[in-house]
This record gives sequence, C-alpha cells and structure tokens, in this order.
Amino acid sequence: MRVISLFSGAGGLDLGLTRWGLEPELVAEIDPLFCRTLQANLTSGTKILNEDVSKLHASDLDVTAYGREVDLLVGGPPCQSFSTGGGRAGLSDPRGNLIFEFIRLINEVRPKVFVLENVANLITAALSHRPIAERPGQRWNLASYASSSQSIDPGVEPMRSEEMSGSAIKYLLEVIQEELNYDISLGVLNSAEHGAPQKRLRLVIIGARDGKAPMLPIATHGEDALPYRTVRDAIWDLRNNAGPGSEYSERLRGYFDLVPEGGNWRSLPTEVAAEAMGQKSLLAGGGKTGFFRRLAWDAPSPTITGKANRKGSAMCHPEFSRPITVRECARLQGFPDTWHFEGGVGSQYTQIGNAVPVELGAAVGKAVTEYLSGSGAVESRSLETMLADASSTLRQAARNKVARKVAA
Repeated sequence: MRVISLFSGAGGLDLGLTRWGLEPELVAEIDPLFCRTLQANLTSGTKILNEDVSKLHASDLDVTAYGREVDLLVGGPPCQSFSTGGGRAGLSDPRGNLIFEFIRLINEVRPKVFVLENVANLITAALSHRPIAERPGQRWNLASYASSSQSIDPGVEPMRSEEMSGSAIKYLLEVIQEELNYDISLGVLNSAEHGAPQKRLRLVIIGARDGKAPMLPIATHGEDALPYRTVRDAIWDLRNNAGPGSEYSERLRGYFDLVPEGGNWRSLPTEVAAEAMGQKSLLAGGGKTGFFRRLAWDAPSPTITGKANRKGSAMCHPEFSRPITVRECARLQGFPDTWHFEGGVGSQYTQIGNAVPVELGAAVGKAVTEYLSGSGAVESRSLETMLADASSTLRQAARNKVARKVAA
C-alpha cells in the first residue's frame, strides 16, 4: 500500500502502522534532529523530507509515482491557537495553522484514507479565546453553555459561538466534510486500552474518501478485557542496565527518597512539601500530580513527557531515586531497543516524549488495513454522538484524576 507520513517526529505512529503493512514510502519532518533519527532507523527505500510541511504540495510528495493513488496519508500536526480573524475562510485561510496545512494536503493528495492524530483537548478548544476574567458569569466554565450565552454581568458581552468550548473541532470537521467530502470517524483513545504500558489520551480522526469511514479500534485492555500492561512489564529487566539518562540534583533526590512507589508530592510531610515545592507552586491551583511523582510498578505509566527530570513533570523510577532513562521512556512508548535516537540525552527525551505510543499506532493501523482490504467495520454513529463520546472520555479522565488526588 502507498503511505505518506507528515509531521513524522521520531516515528512512533509510523512504527505502529508498519506492523500492519502500512510502511510509509515518504515521511516529512521539519526538525533536522528528528530526521536524523528517522534516517538511522528507516529502511533505505523510505524517502525522508526535512521540510516545513506548510511549504509542501502534492507534487513534492511523489503522489503520482508508480501510477497508483495514495492509500493512506497520516499526520499529527502541532495544534496552534485557532483564531477566526473575523471570518472563516476554510482551506483559503492564510493563517498558516499547521492543522489546516494538513487538511490542505489531504485535499491535494486525495488519499483513500487519512489519519489525523492530535492532542485530546482539541475536542474542547475554541476557535477564538477569551480570557476567563473577561467572560460572563462569575462561575462560568467550559461546560456551562446556558450561562455563557447570557449577559449575566452588566456590560459583559455574552460568549460568541466561536468562543465556545468545542467550536474549533466542529469547524475543523465542517471543513473536512463539506469542502473535502470525506466521511469521518473520531474518538479520544487511551493508549493503555490498546496495549501500551502508558496512560496517554490522543484524539484520532480517520477520514474516508469513498463511503463510510472505518470504525475506530476497540479497546483490547482494561475492564472485561486483557489486563493493562504495566511499568513492570515494560522496564523491569532494565533495572540493572538502564542506559543513559538525566539525574536529579542531590537536593531533589533527598525529597524523592521520601516518596513511596506510586506517590507524589502529597506523600511528603507537610513541612517538607512546602520546602520542596516552593510557596508559588504549592499554592497554585490544580492537582499538581506530576510534582515529585514516582511511578508504580504494577500500573501503566502516566503520560510520558519530554522532561523526565523536572520536579513538576517527574517520571521517577518506581524503585530508585532517579528519572527513568531514555531507554526506559522509549520502552514505555513502545519503541524497540533497536530504535536509535540521535542527539544528546535531553533531545532524546524530547523525541520520545513527543511521540505517539507505538501500540496506539498499531491499533489504528489494524483498523485502516482491515478497512482498505474490505473486511473492516465502518462507523455507524452520528458525528454528534462521536463528539459527545469523546467529550465524555475527557470528563471521565478528569474525574479519575480528581479521585486519585482525593485518595492520596
């Protein structure tokens, strides 16, 4: 099959797709270091473009090569802020937002199927942002549609439709359906439910040019399914041969020594927590669950970040008071030990933290391959139902985080 990958990063999504015969013949990535990583790992037959995707056109992607159309165009464009700029210009929009550049290339390439993956919170993003302090209603929040459309406070303009939660994704889908004429399936997928030893939510949109879109992959791990894969499953054998990684300062190690397996800053004595966190961080809102976080052996990892040695996004080893290493991070993302990351240790953490878990890519690849072969199920839910289900997944994840905070 002919596959083209854009915004390829270090190759996590593509590696998963390749398990199902969807190996990209061409990849495009703007970061030269990421391209060096791709060059070190991909087969010699893969064309690697170190280019700004916003400057590319179908002619640059060898779309007409081999006399066959493109089966799959895949990408995870960085999601910049949306702004209507006074109008909704669709594909003619000059703003240069990379998610719209990806849509432009879908329209130019016209693949049989496309896969767009992105941050899960794109589901709740607004096209135009109004600061919280300038919104109507003292208790206004993203879910409060009724109050947001009313002038509760004298002199405060009601929220406009483009300022509402979810307006960005609705506009995006409108463009794909009405201007590109692709059918869509979408959902927020938890990587842990698809075999990754890591909880990581991603929005996945699959579009089909001809007919109904493929059904998104069904969870294979969790309640009433296979048990979740855990940190122990992924990295236990690396305990004595973990490879290079960052280190905590002596001061931070002293604090981590007081945090039990699966704990975080809330496990510290009150006076020690105040000293370790600093007053500004301690008094800030939110659960701050990443501060002085130590992983648990027998649970999936929290979302891997590119900064495992920071106290605010800590990924401390379950047993030792050190950050998990580059190779341990890679294992939790599903990269094989043979996958080489170019650059220094800090750059390697970033490449891994930015990647899509390989197992999630494989789950999507299975759905696409079965669809293209004629044996896969198609999506039967309405767009409104899919959006509601995706929002529900986000809300449940937020409730779970609150429950863990209370339990701690």
